[in-house]
Amino acid sequence: MLVCVIAALTVFNIVCAMPSETQNASVMCKLPEARGHCRALLPRWRYDPATGKCHEFKFGGCDGNGNNFMTHKACMSVCAGV
Repeated sequence: MLVCVIAALTVFNIVCAMPSETQNASVMCKLPEARGHCRALLPRWRYDPATGKCHEFKFGGCDGNGNNFMTHKACMSVCAGV
Protein backbone atom coordinates (compact mmCIF):
# COMPACT_ATOMS: atom_id res chain seq x y z
CA MET A 1 0.00 0.00 0.00
CA LEU A 2 2.81 2.41 0.88
CA VAL A 3 4.41 1.77 -2.52
CA CYS A 4 1.14 2.74 -4.23
CA VAL A 5 0.92 5.97 -2.23
CA ILE A 6 4.53 6.89 -3.03
CA ALA A 7 4.00 6.12 -6.73
CA ALA A 8 0.82 8.21 -6.82
CA LEU A 9 2.54 11.16 -5.13
CA THR A 10 5.48 10.94 -7.53
CA VAL A 11 3.19 11.03 -10.57
CA PHE A 12 1.19 13.88 -9.04
CA ASN A 13 4.35 15.92 -8.42
CA ILE A 14 5.61 15.36 -11.96
CA VAL A 15 2.32 16.44 -13.50
CA CYS A 16 1.89 19.46 -11.24
CA ALA A 17 5.43 20.67 -11.83
CA MET A 18 5.01 20.75 -15.61
CA PRO A 19 4.68 24.23 -17.04
CA SER A 20 1.22 25.42 -17.96
CA GLU A 21 0.54 25.51 -21.69
CA THR A 22 -0.63 29.08 -21.31
CA GLN A 23 2.71 30.30 -19.97
CA ASN A 24 4.81 32.02 -22.60
CA ALA A 25 8.35 30.60 -22.86
CA SER A 26 9.91 34.06 -22.64
CA VAL A 27 8.14 34.64 -19.32
CA MET A 28 8.45 31.10 -17.99
CA CYS A 29 12.18 30.80 -18.70
CA LYS A 30 12.90 34.02 -16.80
CA LEU A 31 11.24 32.87 -13.59
CA PRO A 32 13.59 32.49 -10.62
CA GLU A 33 14.66 29.10 -9.34
CA ALA A 34 11.91 27.68 -7.13
CA ARG A 35 13.06 24.71 -5.08
CA GLY A 36 9.73 24.46 -3.28
CA HIS A 37 8.97 23.79 0.37
CA CYS A 38 8.77 20.00 0.26
CA ARG A 39 11.80 17.75 0.75
CA ALA A 40 11.78 15.32 -2.19
CA LEU A 41 15.12 16.53 -3.70
CA LEU A 42 14.15 15.65 -7.27
CA PRO A 43 16.80 16.44 -9.89
CA ARG A 44 15.42 19.12 -12.22
CA TRP A 45 16.70 21.71 -14.66
CA ARG A 46 16.06 25.46 -14.81
CA TYR A 47 17.04 28.09 -17.35
CA ASP A 48 19.28 30.98 -16.33
CA PRO A 49 18.73 33.89 -18.74
CA ALA A 50 21.92 35.61 -17.49
CA THR A 51 24.11 32.76 -18.76
CA GLY A 52 21.82 31.41 -21.49
CA LYS A 53 22.23 27.91 -20.03
CA CYS A 54 20.18 25.37 -18.14
CA HIS A 55 21.42 24.40 -14.69
CA GLU A 56 20.50 21.41 -12.54
CA PHE A 57 18.90 21.99 -9.15
CA LYS A 58 17.10 19.93 -6.52
CA PHE A 59 13.33 20.40 -6.56
CA GLY A 60 11.47 19.69 -3.33
CA GLY A 61 8.42 18.33 -5.16
CA CYS A 62 5.89 21.11 -4.53
CA ASP A 63 5.41 24.88 -4.91
CA GLY A 64 7.58 25.17 -8.01
CA ASN A 65 7.09 27.30 -11.10
CA GLY A 66 7.28 26.87 -14.87
CA ASN A 67 11.08 27.15 -14.98
CA ASN A 68 11.36 23.53 -13.92
CA PHE A 69 12.23 20.82 -16.45
CA MET A 70 12.74 17.07 -16.16
CA THR A 71 15.79 17.04 -18.45
CA HIS A 72 18.50 19.38 -19.73
CA LYS A 73 17.28 18.72 -23.27
CA ALA A 74 13.71 19.77 -22.41
CA CYS A 75 14.99 22.92 -20.72
CA MET A 76 17.11 23.94 -23.69
CA SER A 77 14.44 23.12 -26.26
CA VAL A 78 11.97 25.46 -24.56
CA CYS A 79 14.27 28.21 -23.33
CA ALA A 80 17.31 28.40 -25.64
CA GLY A 81 17.60 31.89 -27.07
CA VAL A 82 15.15 33.48 -24.64
